[in-house]
Amino acid sequence: METYDLPVTYKGKELSFPMRLGQFAHGYKLYITVDDTEVTVERDDQGDWRALISPEQLHTHKIEPGLISAIMESVQAVFE
Repeated sequence: METYDLPVTYKGKELSFPMRLGQFAHGYKLYITVDDTEVTVERDDQGDWRALISPEQLHTHKIEPGLISAIMESVQAVFE
């Protein structure tokens, strides 16, 4: 899979996270790496974006909820 940079503005700083795009029969998923943690972003049944993080990763890698929100805003800006 090809890797792209997802630009994100968070707390006044311009950040960039590596993102891979996976295509499936019913759409696609985004795999975004945040501090060695892979966040999967996909559309739910209503067509809204949602972020998924495994429970194991939540306990070992703390990602600020505000950063996840900023990432989701960037995803919406890029893909809508």
